[in-house]
Amino acid sequence: MRAAILGLDAGRAGYFRQALEAAGLELAAACGAGQAAARPEGLAPKTAYYPGQAELFSKEERLDLVLVSGSPETRFKAALLALENRAHAVCETPFCFSTTDFETLRTAAAERKLSFGALQPWERTLAWGALEKALEQRLLGDIFRVQAQILRAGPAPAGGETAADGWQAFAMLLAIARRPPTALTARLLPAAEQEAARPDSSGSFLVHFGGADGEAHVAAGFHSDRARVSAAGPGGRLDLDGDLLRIDVKGVPPESVRYPDGLCGTGGRPELLAAELKDFVKETKQELPAGSSLRNSRYCVKLLKNAYYSSSLRSSAVPL
Repeated sequence: MRAAILGLDAGRAGYFRQALEAAGLELAAACGAGQAAARPEGLAPKTAYYPGQAELFSKEERLDLVLVSGSPETRFKAALLALENRAHAVCETPFCFSTTDFETLRTAAAERKLSFGALQPWERTLAWGALEKALEQRLLGDIFRVQAQILRAGPAPAGGETAADGWQAFAMLLAIARRPPTALTARLLPAAEQEAARPDSSGSFLVHFGGADGEAHVAAGFHSDRARVSAAGPGGRLDLDGDLLRIDVKGVPPESVRYPDGLCGTGGRPELLAAELKDFVKETKQELPAGSSLRNSRYCVKLLKNAYYSSSLRSSAVPL
C-alpha cells in the first residue's frame, strides 16, 4: 500500500519512516506542517516531498493510506482532505475538538467505503498490556475509582497542554472504567475562554461514569516526562507508574513488576506505531471490524470539547 504523511514535523521523519516500513507500507509522499517547510532529513530518497497538502494530492495519482500528523488544530481538515481524495485516513490524537467534526469524518469515510482510525501507541506497550490483562481477570471486582496523570517536561505546546495530552488521559480513564462518561468538571490554568485559543499549561478533570469516578491531571513544566494510571475496586488496587505495575489485590501478597517499556516516550518508538498501523491496515482489508481502531475516540472528543466548556463556566459540571 502506498502511504503519505500530512503535517510531517522535521524532527520526526525517521520515526515515521521506520514505523511505516515495519508495517509493510511504502512511504510514497509527505508534506510538512507549513507551506514553506524544507524537506526534512530522514526521508527515503524515493519519497516525494511537497510544500503543501493540495500540491501533494494534485501530484500523487494514487494513495492508499494517509497518516495525519501536524498540530492538533490542523488534523481535522487534513483527515477530511485525505478521505475526500479517497484514501484511508489514520490520525494522531487529538484530531478534532467537536463531535460534529468527528461525525463528519466518520460519515466521509463511510460514504466512500474507507477506513478512518486513531493512533494510540501507548496501548501497545508491555506495561499497558499487563494492566489490561489484570483488568480482564476482574481482580478488582467492580471498579469504582480511576486516576490518570500525564506530566510533560518543558513548556506546554503552542495549542495548550490539554490539547496535547488530554486525549491520552481521557482514553486511559475510559479504557479502565469500561463504561460511558455521564458528567465532567474541568479546571484549566490559565483558564480557557470558550471558543478561544487553548494556551493552558495544566488541566484537572473529574469524570463521572455512573458507578465509578475518574480523575485526570495533565501538566507541563515538570522536570521529566511522567505518566501514571491507577484503578481501585473492592478487590484491591492496580497502579501503573510508567513501566512499574503495582498489584495489591485481595488474597495474595502485594507485588511490583517492572516492564521493559512503559507509558512514557511512546511517541518516539516506531515499533509501537508500526503495531498500530498493522491493525489499521487489517481494518482497511476488512480483516478487523470497521471502526475498531477508533476505540473510545468519540468519548475522548466529547470530553475534550466539554473540558474547555466547563472551564469557561468556572469549572461548572457539564452533563454528557
